[in-house]
Amino acid sequence: MVITREKLREWRACYTDERIKELVPPDGLTPLQVLDVDVPAQDRLWVVLRVDVMPIQKLAELAHIWAEDAKRSAADAAADAAAAARWAAAARWNAAARWAAAAAAAAAATDAAARWAAAAAADAAAAARWAAAAAADAAAAAARWAAAARWDAAARWAAADAAAAAAASQKQIEDCRSVLRELAEL
Repeated sequence: MVITREKLREWRACYTDERIKELVPPDGLTPLQVLDVDVPAQDRLWVVLRVDVMPIQKLAELAHIWAEDAKRSAADAAADAAAAARWAAAARWNAAARWAAAAAAAAAATDAAARWAAAAAADAAAAARWAAAAAADAAAAAARWAAAARWDAAARWAAADAAAAAAASQKQIEDCRSVLRELAEL
């Protein structure tokens, strides 16, 4: 089978005629060559995953393989979600521990300020102002930490999702390549 410009137009490829001319030589491409074209993996798969290109039995085999991969990924995602929930709970616990430590430090500062207040009212007022400023700084720092932790986690999840999708697409391309090589040897 040769994938020609005309065949792609017949299949209603989403590329313009100009783009198809850039990608496909006048004599066309073999299905294996299509897998090496510099276009998104989903577009290469769109071309080769057809009964015109592969026998229905091979398409069914690939579908079965990819369904099993998807089941494994879903199980992995469930395990990852449980781990993420545990991480979030630990992060909340750690945040609570930091707040408790800050409250204890503020209480100690207040006790110290009270002792000084007995000696000098001016020193007590200054300590109170310092404690309020320190508490505000601690609250702002905690808010920044929480926001950064959420942003970092979201960025890590997005990067992991993109990497997983790219890896899955690459595996599908390699699976198709194996089937097409097998068919070429027949």
